[in-house]
Amino acid sequence: MKEPNSSFLSQYCIGVGDADYEVLQKVHDCVRDEYGTKILLEVLVKLFEFVVSPADRIVTGAVYTPKDVRRTILQRTIGDKNEDELKIIRIADISCGCGGFLMDAALWIHEKTGKTYADIFKENIWGIDIQNYSVERTKILLSLLALSEGEDADFDFNLICRDTLDFRSGEWNPLFMGFDVIVGNPPYVCSRNLSEETHAKLNTYEVCSSGHPDLYIPFFQIAIEMLNNSGNLGFITMNTFLRSVNGRAIRNYFSRNRYSICIVDFRGYQVFDSKNTYTCLFYLDKQHTADDIHYAVDEQGDLSDDVHYTVVPYAALDDEKGWTLNNFDETVAIETVGIQIKDYCSSRHGIATLSNATYIYNPVAEDEEYFYIDEEGARLPIERGICRDIVNPNRLNAISDLDMLMEKVIFPYRIENGRAFVYTPDEMSRQFPNALAYLETKRGVLTSRDKGKTSTYPQWYAFGRTQSLVMPRYKLFFPKFANKPLRCVICDAPDLMLYNGLAFVNTDERKLRILKSIIESNLFWMYIQTNAKPYASGYYSLSGVDIKHFGIPKFTPEEENELLAMDERKEIERWLRVRYGLTV
Repeated sequence: MKEPNSSFLSQYCIGVGDADYEVLQKVHDCVRDEYGTKILLEVLVKLFEFVVSPADRIVTGAVYTPKDVRRTILQRTIGDKNEDELKIIRIADISCGCGGFLMDAALWIHEKTGKTYADIFKENIWGIDIQNYSVERTKILLSLLALSEGEDADFDFNLICRDTLDFRSGEWNPLFMGFDVIVGNPPYVCSRNLSEETHAKLNTYEVCSSGHPDLYIPFFQIAIEMLNNSGNLGFITMNTFLRSVNGRAIRNYFSRNRYSICIVDFRGYQVFDSKNTYTCLFYLDKQHTADDIHYAVDEQGDLSDDVHYTVVPYAALDDEKGWTLNNFDETVAIETVGIQIKDYCSSRHGIATLSNATYIYNPVAEDEEYFYIDEEGARLPIERGICRDIVNPNRLNAISDLDMLMEKVIFPYRIENGRAFVYTPDEMSRQFPNALAYLETKRGVLTSRDKGKTSTYPQWYAFGRTQSLVMPRYKLFFPKFANKPLRCVICDAPDLMLYNGLAFVNTDERKLRILKSIIESNLFWMYIQTNAKPYASGYYSLSGVDIKHFGIPKFTPEEENELLAMDERKEIERWLRVRYGLTV
């Protein structure tokens, strides 16, 4: 192959006699097996993203954006522009990674206007990224795009290596603002993986003033402020801001400014092969204010041009609670009935030993004094007095018989006046020497919990957390995750414990029986499918944040008796829908 005239590209050329030629051949062979002999630019984008180090992925959130997603966003943001508009348009990606969006934008403008790539790179596209190697790879990608169309030269690029979070600093380059269009894929980094320096920068943005904001959240505000007054924004981004605590401030920001917003929510569909993320397409028109948000669901990832939006008034949304957009009318009817489920009954998560394999077991034998654990072929006795029954409610939808789920847990606590106190070593030695001897064999495992920070534990054999050590008498067990309507179990057992799953608890069994009838209904399951966080294989979360706003009607005593007397599922469904004010 002829070496290009471009001095920039020439520095990356490898000849037959070069030291790296053998490595190049091996790489080429691997890529050829996957993609064939012709390495397309799209493959290069994937390879550039693939070689980002795992450490950098954690702190920068770099991830490859599929081509069809990029083209969909460009179609929405610049597809209606005529030739004259495209010739002078300024398009930016403010977290450009290796340049996929910019490559597509440049190609779009070139095909629609005939403008040279040299002029497009200089006048039409702009990119920012925190990593210098990403900026360099973007230059390579754009140069190769131009070369593939016969333009072999060194180009002037509008690409800078900067932390986009520094946008509000006094040193920001004024050329990198006032854009007509911003497109991109903001970084996906959760709050716990951000540095102290980054957290300090987040604090300068009002959209980061609630909860523990993830890195993608300030990119909404930054993009809007970088746009000119008639600008348009198109992101593929996390959808968690719609309901999360850390999304309260950004929801309020959108509502207060009455931005014209369209959202295509992928719900549980995984757009990115290499990352478990829950995403949406987010479009914003800065020029026009609006009274409504347009919302659609695309759970198959079809990326259809013919999107059927539901119109949801800003006035009907609750920024504090979270935006209810999916199946809006029915969800609002359910959430505004009576009393919210979080106030109707308390819920509990299971115990947190932080080493379930140590404490929880199925006895291989028992007698009047001991349960026996099988430990590497040896039967170890554990005193019955230190053991409690325990269940994993996550398995309830598969096994509805509670007895079949029953296991034992070593419970090194005594209960006094409704409080749990861990046994002292002396008490353990005197009352439960066999259990203590067994735990001693696991001491290394137990002291390594919490990354070894167990010095604050009252005893080295105490559970990792103190949650749910004392439970009310009546418990309504249900799973944390489900892929079909629930089947729950009510249990009258003060000492019965749970792990992994969830339970509503109360001293009034009748209240739990009413709740059981409701949360086992298809009406409740429909609400979960509509609003709860989706997971793979059709599973949905039933954690507190996903169900806490579900409304429980204020039944009269007569209505309670009527509901509790029903056995037929269809009859219960019809009865409940009337009480929720829904069409039967």
